[in-house]
Amino acid sequence: MIISDFRIFPPERMETDFPWVIWAVGWLALLKAFIWLAYEPVEAENILQLMAIKNLLNIIPLVIFGIGVWNFRKWAIWGILIVAICNLIFFIVNPQTLNTVMVHSEVRLYTILLSSVTLLCNGPAGDFLILCAAPGMLKHAKQ
Repeated sequence: MIISDFRIFPPERMETDFPWVIWAVGWLALLKAFIWLAYEPVEAENILQLMAIKNLLNIIPLVIFGIGVWNFRKWAIWGILIVAICNLIFFIVNPQTLNTVMVHSEVRLYTILLSSVTLLCNGPAGDFLILCAAPGMLKHAKQ
């Protein structure tokens, strides 16, 4: 791999013929890496510490693999699949942490909308969608 072939924001990702699966998973990986910084769940301290450790361990791999997916790298696709599987296992082993990805508000509409976003970007829904996108991503992988 030539270093100039690997770009943080490849310009072709904005072209109309760029594979939407690659585009979406790249953005989802970046959102999963950072969205947890934007909200503060009200949970027990030990659960919040567990989620903080999980999220801190996920930041660097998600950013690297998300950018790698945009660059059609097979290693990045396999890496993001491994991260998604590990996250799903984390939520299965620690079901009490699932409540931390829900947003609670007095306004029911906000609760539904914001919880949907956080479940997608920081919860098991996004990880499941990444796994579902695996065949499409592997079809477009270059190396």
